[in-house]
Amino acid sequence: MLLLLLTACSSSGPVPEDRFYQLQTSLSADTVLPAPVLTGGLQVDYVMADPLRSGRAILYRDADRPLELHRYHYEFWVDQPPRMVHQALLHYLRSSGIADSVGDDRMHTGSGYHLRTRLLRFERVVGGGPPSAELELEASLYVGRDTAALWTGVYLQQQASDGKDMHATSRAMQQALEAALESLRSDLAALDVKT
Repeated sequence: MLLLLLTACSSSGPVPEDRFYQLQTSLSADTVLPAPVLTGGLQVDYVMADPLRSGRAILYRDADRPLELHRYHYEFWVDQPPRMVHQALLHYLRSSGIADSVGDDRMHTGSGYHLRTRLLRFERVVGGGPPSAELELEASLYVGRDTAALWTGVYLQQQASDGKDMHATSRAMQQALEAALESLRSDLAALDVKT
């Protein structure tokens, strides 16, 4: 009996291998503004997120149960999503010419403007067709250390995957991120700020 039990336990098969996916974070804007909209510097604070979206496990939800989140056990991002989005945001805004200088919150440069962002969604949506990537980012612009935001925008991007595997989902997430950053840049460029 003991031999049968040990044999059954040892024949459960190999443990699945962890897989890691990355996003391209050194993104450049398609167009560069002829003159900065935000003069006096722009500090991009670290992207905030809830504890679940701050982890590296890839999250998913079923389209039929939109209030329920799950995480994959063997599928991970190479870095925490807020960190990846923060790096992409920094590179993108620096390349866009939106401000005369763009720094992150570690530099403490005394910038005239501060951009605070929250990652509200960063997950795979399954069920009801091909998987899709869903990214939602809230951004608020502050003058100096003011407590009231000068401007706030919310960017929800839903991008269908071109395949059913996780690699296709990571490509879709990349496209969703790029679309959100371009919309954010366009909105900042349209601001009528008094410098």
